[in-house]
Amino acid sequence: MKRKEIKWRREGRGTMTGRQDGIIFRIFRPWDAPEQRHTVSCHDTRGTGRTISTTGHRTFTWEEAVEFCQKIAAGEVDLGAMRAEFEAEDTARERKAVRAAVEGAKEFREHLERAGISYTTLLELEALRANLGSLGHNALLGFERGEGWPDGTR
Repeated sequence: MKRKEIKWRREGRGTMTGRQDGIIFRIFRPWDAPEQRHTVSCHDTRGTGRTISTTGHRTFTWEEAVEFCQKIAAGEVDLGAMRAEFEAEDTARERKAVRAAVEGAKEFREHLERAGISYTTLLELEALRANLGSLGHNALLGFERGEGWPDGTR
């Protein structure tokens, strides 16, 4: 069976748009980084489950992106399986980010413990420092450097 070719038109910088069988296809190339590869998004205007975006998951050369869109239009891509794969990748990425954040928080907490303060105490001190304003901040810095207070008091 011969596939009907998607006709592409430029839509803004680095974006090409095509339509076929109730799907709006967009191929993106970052306009500020033309050496980067393309991503694809497909929006199913009929709500039959043919919507997907490869951003953050897959990149293509221009030719590969066009072929990917043609395969979607022809029903040759299992979008449900691809969405499940992308969701699994997102979940793994999120878990990795949470682990990194927890490790950073534990390390920071160790610094606080060595200083003898709790995180809530730090937050309270930050709020008080924010209320100082720039003049109070500079006066305190001067005092810490041994310059005394700007009004001449010690």
